[in-house]
Amino acid sequence: MIHEVIVTTFNKKKEVHIAPMGVKFIDFDNNKCVQISPFKPSQTLNNLIDTKVATINYVDNVKVFAGIVTEEKKSWDLNQVSDRCVPHLDITNTYMNVSVCQENDDEVRPNIICNIENTKILRPFLGFNRAQFSVIELAVLSTRLGRIEDDKVKREYEYLKIGIDKTAGEDERAAWKWIENKIMKYFNND
Repeated sequence: MIHEVIVTTFNKKKEVHIAPMGVKFIDFDNNKCVQISPFKPSQTLNNLIDTKVATINYVDNVKVFAGIVTEEKKSWDLNQVSDRCVPHLDITNTYMNVSVCQENDDEVRPNIICNIENTKILRPFLGFNRAQFSVIELAVLSTRLGRIEDDKVKREYEYLKIGIDKTAGEDERAAWKWIENKIMKYFNND
């Protein structure tokens, strides 16, 4: 099972990088671990290899996912817990500080296995509605433009729009519009 989260990492200068990512929980030598698999090349991968730490943010505000993949909103308020931990998003529901324990290289997507150092629940996560799922799925699709068939993107866009039309609030509509603009720019440049 893949959990869609926001991963915060920092480089050796402690400059924070924020990226949406899917992570998996695994049982590594009977200790619960998390697997982060960033594409090559990526700043997230570089930071994980260089500093060996990250923070996994569980957020219920889908504008974060949309803002990052479209660059409509590049900065988010962060909260620094300690010097050795990567800051978490201020609006996160739950965060996990993790440390790299194993690196499995791959030509496309290395698997970085991390120990969970601590978990902090800041506010309840009440689940996603259909519109929020639609925004997250469209955000993922927008990062695959040019890698998957254009017809597939168009079909999935039409299907996901049903969730927006039926269940979206103001934040979901704004997030959807950001991603929609990115996808339309891609198709208009083809």
